[in-house]
Amino acid sequence: MWQYMAALDGYIKANSPDEPGKLSESEKDELWDWVKAG
Repeated sequence: MWQYMAALDGYIKANSPDEPGKLSESEKDELWDWVKAG
């Protein structure tokens, strides 16, 4: 369950227009690789 919450948090940070430090494309790819490996 914590893996889902971590992925959700990353998704929200990546797609929230209010977030000052959006994830870069490489950070998105790293997060997705981590989720798929989990």
